[in-house]
Amino acid sequence: MNKMFRRNFKVKGEDVDDFMVMQEDAYQNYTSSILNAYLFEKGYAKQKRKQINFDLHEFLETKKIRKHLMFMQEFFINLELLSFDEQQQKLIVRNSFFNSSNELCVTAKTSISWFDHS
Repeated sequence: MNKMFRRNFKVKGEDVDDFMVMQEDAYQNYTSSILNAYLFEKGYAKQKRKQINFDLHEFLETKKIRKHLMFMQEFFINLELLSFDEQQQKLIVRNSFFNSSNELCVTAKTSISWFDHS
């Protein structure tokens, strides 16, 4: 599959702990953010998904931290589609977080299931 989607970000104050290190829940927020940006670009904005009764459930399966992202640090995420199963209504993506020096900092694998409520 290997389709790549990329977005740039900056670590904000609400993302970090007392040591200025990005917190666990911030990674999940960013993975959701890039997924929503990807879906928006493909024509599935949140409002449209609501109109067609299409709901998503995300589950962070694995996360490996190699290097911490810090307060005010610029970074980017590559979202890579690993697998897509329309019958099971499941998508697997890998999010790779890179710092501004292009060093891989975090990899996160997420499964996304969708439901049609019509």
